[in-house]
Amino acid sequence: MSSIVVFHASSRSHGNTSTIANYLSGQLSATAVNLSAHEIAPFSYEDNYPATDDFKDIIDQTIEADHWVLVTPIYWYTMSAQMKTFLDRFSDLMRYREELLPALTGKYLWTVAVGSDPESVPHFFTPFRLSAEYLAMYYGGDLHSWLGRTPAMKPEVQILLDRFSERILERVVK
Repeated sequence: MSSIVVFHASSRSHGNTSTIANYLSGQLSATAVNLSAHEIAPFSYEDNYPATDDFKDIIDQTIEADHWVLVTPIYWYTMSAQMKTFLDRFSDLMRYREELLPALTGKYLWTVAVGSDPESVPHFFTPFRLSAEYLAMYYGGDLHSWLGRTPAMKPEVQILLDRFSERILERVVK
């Protein structure tokens, strides 16, 4: 397992978000996890819970990574439904797998938004920053990126991604 894991989730498996996530994974020598390729049920308080889906396996395989990069498209001014479901399922750790919570303490959470134009959405990153804080993780930072209507890397976005990768890698070395 790499010290860095890049989680991405989108309704299009080969769209802009996966282009950005795959580029970052390569730059960071990171493990990439396409959450949309996994079955992740919504969190529930029902008696027949916890769910028997892929969430437990994903967490078990990535919990040792020191840096978690979340890459999501911007859908209706917020994260994708798949990314929201993934974050909601951290409630499992608080309710059913409390032994894993200390493993998150001191890790870094980073976020990349993928839009269709260069303008960012105000307060988009707030849920990520507050989630990191709640889980006793460091919020490393965030980046708004965009590719437009086709998943081709734009030179100006590549520069931003390279700088963002450098910031993450600086933390890995420390």
